[in-house]
Amino acid sequence: MLPSQPNESLIDGLTCLQALAVCKEPVGVRELARRLDLEPTRVHRLLKTLAHLGIAGQTPSKKYVTGPGMHVLAAQSIFASGLIRKALPLLASLQQYGFVVAYGVLWRDQVSYFYHAEPGMPVEQALGRIGLYPVAGSSIGMVLLSLTADSEIRRLFKGREIPKFSQGIEDLLKVIREIRRNGFAKIVTTENWTSLAVTVGNPPHSALAFSGKMDPSEVQKYYKILKDTAAGIESA
Repeated sequence: MLPSQPNESLIDGLTCLQALAVCKEPVGVRELARRLDLEPTRVHRLLKTLAHLGIAGQTPSKKYVTGPGMHVLAAQSIFASGLIRKALPLLASLQQYGFVVAYGVLWRDQVSYFYHAEPGMPVEQALGRIGLYPVAGSSIGMVLLSLTADSEIRRLFKGREIPKFSQGIEDLLKVIREIRRNGFAKIVTTENWTSLAVTVGNPPHSALAFSGKMDPSEVQKYYKILKDTAAGIESA
């Protein structure tokens, strides 16, 4: 929920930081400003401040990368929450069902996967192997988005095209309301793969999913398995 007097500098600073975090190569001020549709002078000032704090770093060519402070914050957050430590044994146990197993979180309109394992993949290879993914194409993203009020979803996508939803925001909200009624998100791809996701936490903070060839008659069966696993993560 947007406060009555939002701190725009903080919002823009976090936007810069998030954009920097997903860059695979060092990025210049003007390039980052163009991507974010912000004034280059503002982006330059924000990046300089982040670099001073050690959250960003600067290369000899004057481009920017994430700094050690960013990695410390990420490590501290993951350690303090215990999410990965609690979830890993249970996530590994789900591989017996022969599906892709995914575990992730939603921020704004992007899903970040902590864990994404193909059938038979070793646990260590499944950690952090996939970057950001658009919310509308992810069952994890959609089940977490369904926790957001309709008014906030409208604000998030105002004036933008929504991938997978050619009819726009009303088409998206129709699916969101169905997810709320069902208690899970289900996406069926053109390859006839089913992706099924449930939330984890009370209040929810992440989501867990199966993806693969799934008989429609077995959706409830796998939904219960996911729900039981989510409950196990919560109580671990």
